[in-house]
Amino acid sequence: MKSKYMLLTSLLALGIGGVNAQYRGQVFIDSNGNGKQDIGENTIENVVVSDGYQVVKTNAAGHFELPDNPKARFVFATIPTGFKSSKTHFLKIDMQQKDYSIGLVKDPSQNPDELNFIQITDTETALYGSWVENVRKYAANQQSSLVMHTGDICYEPGMRFHAQQVNSQLMGVPVYYAVGNHDLVKGEYGEKLFEDLFGPTYYSFDAGPAHFVVTPMWGGDYQPSYTKDQVIAWLKKDLELKDKNKPVVFINHDFAIGPDFVLKGKTEEIDLKKYNLKAWLFGHWHNNYSFVNKENGVRVISTNAPNKGGIDHAVGQFLQIKLTKDGVTDVVPKYSNLNDHIQLIDPALQGSSKDKIPFRVQVYDSNREVKSVHVRVLDDKGQQLLLEPLKALSDWSWESQPILKLTNKSFTAFIEVEYNDGTQSIKKQNFGGSDKNHDLQLKWTGNLAGNSWKVSPLVVEGLVLGATFDDGGNGKSHITALDEKSGKTLWTFTTANSIKQKLRYENGIVAATDVAGNAYALEAKTGKLIWKKELSQGSLPSFVTAGVIYDGAYYTGYGSYLTALDLKTGQELWRNKDWNGGEAMPGEITVTEDMLFTGANWNSLFAHDRKSGKLLWKKNEDGLRFRSSGAAVIGQEVYVTGLNTVFVLDKLTGNVLRKKSFDYDFKVMATPVIRDNQLILSTSGHGVIALNKNTLEENWNFMTKEALIYTSSYSSPDQNKLVATVEAAVQYIGDDFIFAASDGYLYRLDKNGNLKEEINIGVPILAEVTVKDNLIYVTDFAGNVYCFKQ
Repeated sequence: MKSKYMLLTSLLALGIGGVNAQYRGQVFIDSNGNGKQDIGENTIENVVVSDGYQVVKTNAAGHFELPDNPKARFVFATIPTGFKSSKTHFLKIDMQQKDYSIGLVKDPSQNPDELNFIQITDTETALYGSWVENVRKYAANQQSSLVMHTGDICYEPGMRFHAQQVNSQLMGVPVYYAVGNHDLVKGEYGEKLFEDLFGPTYYSFDAGPAHFVVTPMWGGDYQPSYTKDQVIAWLKKDLELKDKNKPVVFINHDFAIGPDFVLKGKTEEIDLKKYNLKAWLFGHWHNNYSFVNKENGVRVISTNAPNKGGIDHAVGQFLQIKLTKDGVTDVVPKYSNLNDHIQLIDPALQGSSKDKIPFRVQVYDSNREVKSVHVRVLDDKGQQLLLEPLKALSDWSWESQPILKLTNKSFTAFIEVEYNDGTQSIKKQNFGGSDKNHDLQLKWTGNLAGNSWKVSPLVVEGLVLGATFDDGGNGKSHITALDEKSGKTLWTFTTANSIKQKLRYENGIVAATDVAGNAYALEAKTGKLIWKKELSQGSLPSFVTAGVIYDGAYYTGYGSYLTALDLKTGQELWRNKDWNGGEAMPGEITVTEDMLFTGANWNSLFAHDRKSGKLLWKKNEDGLRFRSSGAAVIGQEVYVTGLNTVFVLDKLTGNVLRKKSFDYDFKVMATPVIRDNQLILSTSGHGVIALNKNTLEENWNFMTKEALIYTSSYSSPDQNKLVATVEAAVQYIGDDFIFAASDGYLYRLDKNGNLKEEINIGVPILAEVTVKDNLIYVTDFAGNVYCFKQ
């Protein structure tokens, strides 16, 4: 009798037979992965299970029960560290369903002390692209434990495509999704299709040393049925049950919270800092931007989509993120669509000096990390002359010691690359001989110790100044001075965040603004800080507009912090009060004696009074609201592009004097260039074109090659057409034009657009070249600075 009583008591304790327990089940080790608990498959205790309202833990027997809730639509488990789901981490609630058991399998890729995972976002496509293979293969090669998609899978076609092709089974690791604004689509309620394809819109899981919390976008194209209060109420319960020592990684499609990291609804709020919040991952802005909140150390990370250029011309990429119990320790951007990219810079560029020369090789692969690079050189008879290891200078560039004297003979080089997955690649290149002469000769090469975006070499006071960006937020952003004669580093100044646009100089002072909206003035000779101004106070989005100096004032910022600063003191002369919104234009501010021209993407072209900052006029019609580039001003005419149309505006009124539409897309950062009677424009897909500036009729078009990286907004290799992007404006060199492009080439054209010389640098180049006397300075994406002489 006693044994029967004890059995009944145990059953009741487990919820079996309880009148109010609607959702019952157990969490078990699904050894054979069939999704069913078979004989011998053990259960797991203390696993958190929820229906989105109530949160419980499995008991000592691995069982759980949740009360009946007509609002609930899923039962889901917080996957514990060291495991992954055998099928899914959730089950849809069905009145016919009696058992809500969830199976787990052990995940050998997880380390309880350290976790590698991949973040992607805003893919917005129903097309299969190489980025899918890049993410899958990179995850395998780097032993990443999961892929986190932070939203905007995008509309019904995109969502169905991702559910079919970018899922845990095909990607080889668990793939988790968050709801973006474009994932709320027409239906019974906004998130209905997302739930049908991906499960609950908010949930949590443990992986490695961290606790991940995935939350949905609070609004979007269609109204969701969930509310912020509902999610916060669940979040409180979830975080109370987590291991107190685990850091929290918060996932949302947007960074919709204040610097205090207190998430607020109408009636509910939660201070996330109290739960060991260490990182906030998001997307939405289509940019690459990361920073650490200086008050509480929370790492905030945004990335652009892996399959296209960003709204602010951010590079298409995905992120590998490393976590420990202390939070994010490393973020590595990986640029998509590059497989076995290997290019030896022609040694003949270094002339016929009697001195030995080094070998410089550019290597990049989107699927793997490069382990080692060697160069093997054979003479014209096939005899081996040398086999030499190269040293890594950056994520693209490798260099040897000076090892070879150039002669008139021909040589064959074999570039041997070993990757971290054990695979190897070899590329053969011939060089030397009398037919390999160049009009331009490489005088020296320097390196900025970091990647460089659109920062042209600034040559002043015997220095060549450059700056680096750090999209991972790893503290590697700085301004660097190289010696003008040798390229050797003279000084480095560390900035709070990435410098992505041009440095400016006047009277011994260098001015720059980083992507967090911090403006700097440095002493050019020494790199000593003169003043610093925090203009944006941490507001989003990131700042990528090139400031400008005029008559002792530095004009920088955008929107509510578009500001004029006294160059010597940093004193604020005026601040814009007339407009805000959109994203910072990635082109340049233009000033004249009386006016300042700037813009905001998704907003307008703006004309201000230079001395007072007062807004004089704005234009946003006919595509002018898509501000990628700045304006060129000649006399009383303003030359500007918008999408595929060229405009000539009246300087004082903004009225359209003439315009013409083309088949070309002008979504590039390059400011229009006017020389003589020609208007020269860079394009996102068709190289460079020249128009008659009076009639806007086309004079010539020079096509570059396929871009190595994709920066122009929404440009993508998935379009199945040549993407010949030129983000840099052409410069003059005598009667010729010279410019560099996203294909990694430096081009020299005659005045009629005919090619005179091209040099394959092998790394994308976004910045304008700098011409001084008979020297040409070029900075590539990998942070290499080249000095060529004619």
